[in-house]
Amino acid sequence: MSEPGGDMPLTPALVRWAYRFLLGRDPESEAVVEGWCGAGSLAGLRDGILSSPEMAAVAMSGFPDRGGWADNIITDQAAAACLLLAGGQVPDEAAIQALRLRHPSLRSLRRFLLDSPMIEQRLPRPEGPRTRTLRLAERDFEFQGDSREPEFIGAPGIAPRLAALLRALWPEGGSGRVMVEAGAGIGLSTLGLAAGAPGHATLLAHEATLRKAAMLAGNIAANQLERCQSRAVALGPVAAMMEREALPRLDLLRLNEAGWARQAPGLAPWLAERGTLVLLRFDLVELLGEAGPGPREVLAALQASFPHVVAFDARHAPQPLIDEVALNAALHRALMRPERCDEFLLCPDLDWLERYAAP
Repeated sequence: MSEPGGDMPLTPALVRWAYRFLLGRDPESEAVVEGWCGAGSLAGLRDGILSSPEMAAVAMSGFPDRGGWADNIITDQAAAACLLLAGGQVPDEAAIQALRLRHPSLRSLRRFLLDSPMIEQRLPRPEGPRTRTLRLAERDFEFQGDSREPEFIGAPGIAPRLAALLRALWPEGGSGRVMVEAGAGIGLSTLGLAAGAPGHATLLAHEATLRKAAMLAGNIAANQLERCQSRAVALGPVAAMMEREALPRLDLLRLNEAGWARQAPGLAPWLAERGTLVLLRFDLVELLGEAGPGPREVLAALQASFPHVVAFDARHAPQPLIDEVALNAALHRALMRPERCDEFLLCPDLDWLERYAAP
């Protein structure tokens, strides 16, 4: 039995929204759009995209969006296309408006479609646990994860940079240092921090997603990181976390959870008083998609609040943001990365630069 609306003829708009919502990009050309409209159906379009190698690659890389389409304002046309692709009846006006109320952005609308039963059951599944060996700061680490987990696929990612950075910051090995991580994922960055400061006293890695937190704990145990512990919760207020964990000091704070880029300037005096180094996630998609100051204003606020802000280029070479030109370059690098995200170091001095060796 065919699904409702599955054999309906295609329109150029529906083809474009199918490419955007499923593959994260616009069609290659108008000829491709016309080809689908001339010979395809809704079911054929959806099934053709979902069974393509490109769809598998998109799913494995975490469903990035490419182009700039996702930054546009949501329309009735987009909401109607989303409901059609999700496998329901041809939507009426009430259904379209109800969906728009629940999902006010195109990214949220796309997530709704990808999570719908019609689509979710067709997406590539993790093949199961795998183990990779990573060489970080002259030590081999076992890194475990699902074979299609983006963090596992992308390993070693920034872990070698984190290890090299901590070696430069604390050439004595970080003896007695306390490090806290928010948004640790499945533990790739945690391994980098542990490798860079093998003498640390404490490393607390927070991860609120339970599935990832379980893999994080497994990677800590597999590598016998006895002074490292995982917490299956979000970080929360930093001062409250320190009191809860009875931490006597805080030498490094890695903030990889959403929302911290805008909060960091207000936290600067508190961090400076304790001499805390900060590694901060700077997510353009998040900053552009939510109410509040935009990326340039946030980065300028970070420059004004901390003595030094340091970015890293594609080769992991440090790039201090010393003027407007450097700020523009940092924004451009973040924009060009597939995930539209970067990580900055906020630090009191640049003495470590002469000791830093890019991995």
